[in-house]
Amino acid sequence: MRVIAGKHRRRLLKNVPSPMTRSTRDRVKETLFNMLTPVEVYSSCLDLFAGSGALGIEALSRGVEHAVFVESQPLAFGILKENIETLALSQQSERYRVDAVDYCRRVKKTFDLILLDPPYQSPYLEQTLEIICQKNMLAPQGLVAVLSTSQQAFAIPGCLITVKQRTMGVTMVTLLKGANT
Repeated sequence: MRVIAGKHRRRLLKNVPSPMTRSTRDRVKETLFNMLTPVEVYSSCLDLFAGSGALGIEALSRGVEHAVFVESQPLAFGILKENIETLALSQQSERYRVDAVDYCRRVKKTFDLILLDPPYQSPYLEQTLEIICQKNMLAPQGLVAVLSTSQQAFAIPGCLITVKQRTMGVTMVTLLKGANT
């Protein structure tokens, strides 16, 4: 697994060797960030269910100023921390080893970009989207990028609308924005 573009282009990232954590393929990551272009317009990023941190690190590499990584699994969190330190991104990031849903319930910040990549077929996707709406976590011109299985239909809360959607094999990338923006 590697960083696709930007300041850390071609740098290798450690992967989480666990069946509980699914790595985002380079092709999917590239498509996602092409859909988000230009990434540098997002100053803050929240990477929920971060795993190795590949999505948030890609965002930082492409120009996002600050990223918050949330991962609850100890093994994944250790690799996330190692990847951030290897690329000297500690000053641009915060890391939390907590449940993503619990983090969303407690946070009092807004984010320009929220990367949401929960385990496939988990109930966390809809629950997290609801909390993002309830807590007004998305900045006015911000986007939520959801990675899900193409077989998984999920409800989008009324405060969000679909901007773009692409399917690559078993993965679907959905971009959502605030309904009032």
